[in-house]
Amino acid sequence: MLRKTYLFMCLFIATTFMAATSSMAATATLSTKNPKAGSRIEISGNIAPGQDLFVVVCSEKMFKPADSIGSKEKAKLTKKFGDTAIPPIYYVITSAPEKLATPKVVRKGKWFPPFSWNMEVNKIKKWGDIPVDAKQMLGPINTKKQWDFLIFTHEKKFGINTISKERPIGGGNARMIMSGDESKSWNKGVSLSLNKATGEYTASFNLGKRIPPNTPLLVYVNGEKLEKLNVQKRGFFFKIGGTYMNPLVVLIGAFLIGCMFVIVGAAGGLFTAAFQITVIGTNGMVGVNAANAVKPTNLFLTLCSPITGVYTYFKEGRLAWPVALFFVGGILLGAFWIGPTYSAKYLPMKAYKFYLGFFCLILFAKLWYESTKRSIEKKKAIKAIIQKFNAEIKQAKEEGRAAELGKVILQKGWSATRIDFTFWGEAFKANPLALFFGGIIIGCIASAFGVGGGFMLVPFMTTIMGYPMYLAVPISLCGTFGTSLGGISRYIINGYQPDWIMAALIAAGAIIGGKTGPKIQKKLPEVFLKRALALILFIVFLKYTKVIPFLR
Repeated sequence: MLRKTYLFMCLFIATTFMAATSSMAATATLSTKNPKAGSRIEISGNIAPGQDLFVVVCSEKMFKPADSIGSKEKAKLTKKFGDTAIPPIYYVITSAPEKLATPKVVRKGKWFPPFSWNMEVNKIKKWGDIPVDAKQMLGPINTKKQWDFLIFTHEKKFGINTISKERPIGGGNARMIMSGDESKSWNKGVSLSLNKATGEYTASFNLGKRIPPNTPLLVYVNGEKLEKLNVQKRGFFFKIGGTYMNPLVVLIGAFLIGCMFVIVGAAGGLFTAAFQITVIGTNGMVGVNAANAVKPTNLFLTLCSPITGVYTYFKEGRLAWPVALFFVGGILLGAFWIGPTYSAKYLPMKAYKFYLGFFCLILFAKLWYESTKRSIEKKKAIKAIIQKFNAEIKQAKEEGRAAELGKVILQKGWSATRIDFTFWGEAFKANPLALFFGGIIIGCIASAFGVGGGFMLVPFMTTIMGYPMYLAVPISLCGTFGTSLGGISRYIINGYQPDWIMAALIAAGAIIGGKTGPKIQKKLPEVFLKRALALILFIVFLKYTKVIPFLR
């Protein structure tokens, strides 16, 4: 009898313990299990009374360095983190953010003291500084190596643009550790309530706008995996570009840039890069740095836009084709063998945007100077061309006909060391060898930035070679075609596929713009063309170098 009583008491104690444990287990209910990317989700439920709340929402599929399709990213990440795997999407909403991160003020723009500013970021704590109880609440993250990888992913520019695909908050860190304090920028749109006495909680926040469609996310509450949701698309998704955007916006933008590019023969690639980064928001696939997704796709505008433009200029007799032939030969060599290989390694998004901005500044100064009266007076041949252009426009208007420009006439006996030709009665010459080696340098730099090189080609033609814009533009367009062809081929070989759908839209817009551009050019004076381009380049410089706080 005593033995039965003892057994009964053991069963009673075990049952009571299990019931108590069950009552302490966390629960979670989702407002929706199929949210759209960028939409708001709400998680509510209960945790054990007296506990802090840690809600982790992360991607089910883990990412490790070997998963990257980019050769340079794979090498860099493997060297730094080995085979460590983390969820590329990882959010923690907590009532105790101080256990995982510390707000910190950092100084930005230190190289430009007049324009420096302070910025507050949420500095993630090192693994050794996190309390043991908090480490048990982080879902699939349970090692120092994983935590270090997450810090890299959410605080370092290369990591943010390569893995998490969350935009840096104010130029600092991406979202990872969040609370209900909306006075902090990283908590914008986050709501959190917790009754510690009862354990009841409600947490809500906005998912990232660039999460690919049909991405499964897991929900952990205080270390327990409780729910799963599936992110739905919120529009047309460019898979390799890693962004949602209306295809019509891409097409119209490419048309406008293609028009401008053929008119001035420069900056088409620069503006397409800016268009991709700022308007389209090209981010790249997980494991590929955003810059290396922008570059190969970007080159399709400078590949296709010149085709119709060059044909039009050739048909009108305005293309000095032997000059272009030697120039393009050098450009192809530099664009294929050198530029993309070094670019993928040394030009991630942070450096890419910064140097892109300074190229724009240099071009702004150069083109503005070349449009001044003093610069024009120094070049008699160009002055004569401008005078003939103005006279032809005036006469064409009086006679009610379309203006006709001069033609290129090659002189006999041109060779590999000298080419002589005339344009609108003015004599010009070229050194093919200088063009070839100059082309190698330009092709290397241009393809490294994923642009056609018009920002260097036109100044090279107008300043070094001394050609007028009406002669320089057709040759420059041939050069951008060579850069684009060599660059795209090399990027693909190195593992960086363009976003083919986006590239097709860019190409279509560029071709239409390339057909329209030469017709517009006939109606615009050279000074206007240079100054309009210069002003736009200066705006891009201010935007991407961020030297002025309010333009961040």
